[in-house]
Amino acid sequence: MDKMTSSTRRDFLAASAKMAGAAGLVSAVAHAADAEPALMVKAGPEPKPIVADQKLRLGFIGVGGRGNNLVDASLKDPKIEIRAMADPDEPNVEKTLDKLSNRGGDLPEVYDGAEGYKKLLARDDIDAVFVAVPCDAHAKIYLDCFAAGKHFYGEKPMCIAVAEADALVEAQKKNPKVICQIGFQRRASHFYQAGIRKIHDGMIDAPFEARGCWRISGGPLGMPGTGTQIWFGRKQRSGDWMLEQACHTWDVFCWVAGATPVAASGRGRRDLFKKEDPERDVTDFYVAHLEFANGMIADFEHNWRCPHHDEGRFMGIWERFVGLKGGIALGFYPVECKYYPRDPKDKPIEIAPTDGGDASATQQSVDAFFKSVRTGTPPVSNVMNGRLATLTGLLVRKAVYENRRVEMKEIL
Repeated sequence: MDKMTSSTRRDFLAASAKMAGAAGLVSAVAHAADAEPALMVKAGPEPKPIVADQKLRLGFIGVGGRGNNLVDASLKDPKIEIRAMADPDEPNVEKTLDKLSNRGGDLPEVYDGAEGYKKLLARDDIDAVFVAVPCDAHAKIYLDCFAAGKHFYGEKPMCIAVAEADALVEAQKKNPKVICQIGFQRRASHFYQAGIRKIHDGMIDAPFEARGCWRISGGPLGMPGTGTQIWFGRKQRSGDWMLEQACHTWDVFCWVAGATPVAASGRGRRDLFKKEDPERDVTDFYVAHLEFANGMIADFEHNWRCPHHDEGRFMGIWERFVGLKGGIALGFYPVECKYYPRDPKDKPIEIAPTDGGDASATQQSVDAFFKSVRTGTPPVSNVMNGRLATLTGLLVRKAVYENRRVEMKEIL
């Protein structure tokens, strides 16, 4: 591949400046559930076999905040090459090109425009793709990855509508050789795997109580002045926090229970940042109560306006499960994987090392994807996991929006 010259790069960035920005990419692929062609499920070509020890040739669709994190994690693997990327936002592209320039070697070919990513998917020299774009574009691009026969790592949530989730499950069935890993980092985290294995093995007996939270003092994401990231503050683009962010916790709850909740109730507020952004319409504070068929009852809190305190008294990102024999605490903040016995005479037990936290989980998730692509083994997080988390997010969102108890059958 030819190295991009300075003049070529300037020409590309000048052309990019004429585009509408990152919204151009997602506007053409948004609202998949509302457009029949966007939900077309195709059986594409089988991915090309991966020869042992060959370099994986990668493409990136979306190289903004999260996409850039995935670029960083990918570069830790010496046996990868970034061959192409698609992103219509000039700052995203320039930042990534600068990073790759510092490493030396050939720079990736860049595709612009709303449909540029399709040119990336059509290339014969791309083994796997990372997709990190706003949530309303996920389903369409993921379906296109399946149809192109490209292994892909797709950011969470998998999608934001029931029809999209069902279409992606069907696409995986029609393309069984395509590795699709949904970006739930906890699924690849060694300490989440260890903790949930202990729950399934009966360490605490059957869990009857679950608790989780995303209580944050920073941000929030999607405020004016954040450029293309404004989509975080628009529920039509993000699906609201029940889908964009809390899907991590829904995935953990469903992982433990083996199924979605059968019902949920909740209440919330969408006016906490109206002074700063009158157009903001996401639910920056809500509480939800979830009921599972196995008898587990879960409570969840999501709050973007927590007081900041050095002791972390008001903040946290974690999940906790209680059974007749004790409890298991899992979390990224505080980082934890520990068994707490009910009998005060017994001491807590560290289930697995917890060094590294969220950054380590992201790296483990990317490494797990590469392993699946190279060996053909199932991904740590598949489309079925993605469907369960999406359905749970839609259930909770409906319960919070309507201030009532909603049964899953209403979603389905």
